[in-house]
Amino acid sequence: MNAPKITDSGLNNQVDIDASVKLDDGFQIHIKGRDNHLAIGANTVLGSGMIELRNNACSVKIGENCFLNGSFRCRAGDSHIRIGDKTTMMMAHISLHEAGYITLGDDCMLSGDITMDVSDMHSILDVETGIRLNPPRDILIGDHVWLAQGVRIMKGAQIGQDCIIGSRAMVCGAIPANSLAVGMPARVMRSGVTWDRRRLPLSPAAAGAPAEEPL
Repeated sequence: MNAPKITDSGLNNQVDIDASVKLDDGFQIHIKGRDNHLAIGANTVLGSGMIELRNNACSVKIGENCFLNGSFRCRAGDSHIRIGDKTTMMMAHISLHEAGYITLGDDCMLSGDITMDVSDMHSILDVETGIRLNPPRDILIGDHVWLAQGVRIMKGAQIGQDCIIGSRAMVCGAIPANSLAVGMPARVMRSGVTWDRRRLPLSPAAAGAPAEEPL
């Protein structure tokens, strides 16, 4: 792990990276536009991947004590990514092809092969009027949310705190807090749940057994 190395070919960009932040040798940070802001909090580790701010008036703000693998790309002007403290990612691809916000709360846990974008990336038009029918929409993910392998978060998705989203699910709308949701599109299968990074005993009889530590 190394101290951050940044390529900034733009103008009037602000970078606030705590001295304790560590990057893998292959992690890249590129800033190309103007009036952008990159902030990374204390003790965060960035593994494989990249941060890219390639337009104007964009921001990527990552909290403290995170461990992240993935790409974080603001491709359009006025696009913003927020990642809360203690969030971890095996591999996620977060991008904004149009203006908007993608926000993840504190202590989220993302597995691998996860994608999200505020845009469809191309236009859908009404034949008669020529009016575009698919505007971008923000994505909001609350605190302590677990996204399993291969989840797709579509534009406009809202996931409440303490949710679990099952493998290969596609979230298109709102998932209430403390829900387990699966499927394409994702539907709530159980309410009143939460989750823990540890593998806890399965039954009261095993309550005396020590919990396994997370890998």
